[in-house]
Amino acid sequence: MRSRYGKIMGWTLVGLVLVILYINCIQWYSRAYAVPTITSSIVTDWTAVGEGDIAESGTVDISSNHATKFHIQAFTDMNDAHEGTRLLIQVSGFATGDEDWSDLFEWVILVGDGDSEPIDDDPLDATDTTIVISDTGGNFENVEHGFWIAIEDGVALVNSELCFLTHFTSDTSIVVLDGVTNAHAVSTLLWDTAYSRTVTIPIGSGYRARLVVDNSYDHDGTASSLNYKLGATVATDMDE
Repeated sequence: MRSRYGKIMGWTLVGLVLVILYINCIQWYSRAYAVPTITSSIVTDWTAVGEGDIAESGTVDISSNHATKFHIQAFTDMNDAHEGTRLLIQVSGFATGDEDWSDLFEWVILVGDGDSEPIDDDPLDATDTTIVISDTGGNFENVEHGFWIAIEDGVALVNSELCFLTHFTSDTSIVVLDGVTNAHAVSTLLWDTAYSRTVTIPIGSGYRARLVVDNSYDHDGTASSLNYKLGATVATDMDE
């Protein structure tokens, strides 16, 4: 009798251990393959930065993110030589206060001579891929590789946008990938010196992050004014 009870107890313990292992394995698997919550937002919409000026974006709380990406867009809007604009991604280890910001990344963008051309479409409609212009000089005729151009909306700056140029017909038109997002009035200016890049902010870099646009980098008076935009994509709690 005791032997039979012992076997029953033994099998009960084995069953309990198997159940515990099964639950732990399921929990581990769920955590390992959980889908993160992805959220994208515009931190600072198109904002003008004058020659010699320095601007800062809004701040992003990165303290609880599994991943943080900054989407940076910019373009010069003067027909002048430009020796570059310095970008800095800064982080702070604290939730408030401004005495603890430090530089995480730094680089220079938008070096070169800007060229503008007015849009001849009256108007240029949203989703159009062909933009009519009378002169394809400057970088508008340099399409060995596709590159970014900008549309600076003179009615509402926030309706400005970058487009990826793919083809041109000399002194007639250019073609952009995907088509324009917004409609633009005749004579709205196209600019041929633009920039678009996504930067990863390493996890654990700080509590907050921001972008600083230093347009005083050029010291010899050949700077150009510019516009910039900052978006962010974050991945949050993977157990949600």
